[in-house]
Amino acid sequence: MNRIRIEYDESKCIAAEACVKSDPSTFGFDDAKQKAVLIGSKKTGASTFVLVLMGDAQRIKNAMEAASSCPVNAYKVVELDSGKTAVSNSLDTQNLKEIRAQYDDSTQFTLDPKGYFLIRVNYEKKEIEAGFCNERNSMVLKVVGTKPIDIYHEIAKQKLGLHEEHYSYLGRELEKAYHCVMTGLEYVQDDELHTMKSRRK
Repeated sequence: MNRIRIEYDESKCIAAEACVKSDPSTFGFDDAKQKAVLIGSKKTGASTFVLVLMGDAQRIKNAMEAASSCPVNAYKVVELDSGKTAVSNSLDTQNLKEIRAQYDDSTQFTLDPKGYFLIRVNYEKKEIEAGFCNERNSMVLKVVGTKPIDIYHEIAKQKLGLHEEHYSYLGRELEKAYHCVMTGLEYVQDDELHTMKSRRK
């Protein structure tokens, strides 16, 4: 029989539900609070919960893998027999490299030889259209959707062989277009968001 202690900080939870999907016998979900639940745990602080879990090797393995799947490190798991921390809830920054981001679009932007995108907003349908041209004025692909992530991933699946910077540009423009759909701003490709004007009279 193996024993572990799971510590859960509810305040960190972002409702990703990765833990619940991985091990629903140990982790649940509170729809009202939009937070994960450590089943059978005891509240030990304002937002902290603790569960001592005992079981066979597979049961313990499932719980530890579920806890480690949390994208925001809301869980800490300690093996009680050895005292070893099996899952840490803190980031290791010992080998952290910090870079100050700087980019000048006017001097650093390079055109992708594979082609370019024309992005348009359909306000009536609340849709974003991304058309790909493989040469000047020759559109060979149009992807339409209501959410940037849907459009972005659909384009990625087409394996167009674009530069990495092109995908970054595409993500930026799709998010700007989506913001304009939601707020009623007039979307202009390549313009900064703060310069865009309202369509409403």
